[in-house]
Amino acid sequence: MRQIVISILIITLSLNSFSQEKSDKVIAYEKAVKAIKLMDNGDIDKSIKMLRESQQLDPENYNYPYETAYAYYLKNDYKKAIQELEKVLTYKENSDQCYTLLGNIWDMEREPEKAIAIYNQGLEKFPNSGRLHFEKGNVLEVLKKYDEALNIWEEGILRNPPYPSNYHTASIYFCKYTTEKIWGILYGELFANIERGSKKTEEISKLLYETYQSAITIKSDTEVGVSFSKAAQFPISEKADNLQIPFSIPYEMTMALSVIPEANENELGIKSFSNIRTAFITEWYDKNRNTEYPNILFDWHKKLIDLEHFESYNYWLFMKGNEKEFEEWYNQNSEQFDKFIEWFSSNPMKINDENKFHRTQYE
Repeated sequence: MRQIVISILIITLSLNSFSQEKSDKVIAYEKAVKAIKLMDNGDIDKSIKMLRESQQLDPENYNYPYETAYAYYLKNDYKKAIQELEKVLTYKENSDQCYTLLGNIWDMEREPEKAIAIYNQGLEKFPNSGRLHFEKGNVLEVLKKYDEALNIWEEGILRNPPYPSNYHTASIYFCKYTTEKIWGILYGELFANIERGSKKTEEISKLLYETYQSAITIKSDTEVGVSFSKAAQFPISEKADNLQIPFSIPYEMTMALSVIPEANENELGIKSFSNIRTAFITEWYDKNRNTEYPNILFDWHKKLIDLEHFESYNYWLFMKGNEKEFEEWYNQNSEQFDKFIEWFSSNPMKINDENKFHRTQYE
């Protein structure tokens, strides 16, 4: 069953509402807070009763019927949940989460087309909702419309850069099911920076490690192979002005040069990937590739190198791909790693509308 994010009732009340004599809106709010606590403790029926009372006191507030619908969802009474949510969608003020819950219920009811219709309706009202893009993409994936699903997830990345889940699914798709692993490793690392410490982060850590291993081949002490992308061809026209080489070509060339110093290694692991990625960034910036192909992730790497945190960062990033190697390294470098984590905890990578990455920026 698809995970539903439990909503937290957020109601903005003006300070004037809190007079000596409580207004109906304040009483409704207080009842709803108690109702949600009851819901969380499993007393669903009593919770619904109190939410109905809140709705009568403040009928213009969509939160109360939404929470009522969620209560019915918890009871597996999807028919009543749908009825409540259909009312919620008629409110002038509601949220993308209302459309998400209704769409997800239709999906669980094995009505994927109805689910997609609801997500589309929600996206008309909330076009920048990362959550709605993510859920719509998931249903399209179940329908085996893989390219459409990927397009929706990437649109979600573009429209709502801080929302993590679209990076997660796009990364898996590119790394596992396409020849363009280059986008998978970039999206995956961005996801790891946005959503730290979750099971999905561990999954991406392992995926990134395995993708680097499969894409880099040591043929001899002097010959290496790099295959993060097969899109190495591009059309050339006599009329072409300001021709820009596709990002994947200088990326793979620079990566290949960065791999050569590791060619004498019997097996590539976290240490090798850290060395390769350090050499890559050094070469990339020495050749001013960063001006032609701006990339917030590479800027982040450069910053970490300058702060002498990049080695620790790489061991953090690839940790789940080779836990034994990480543990052995950490035992020898615990002070260095702990210092990095302390810095990392208070200095996250900034990803927002002004500072973002999307593969279409190179088109």
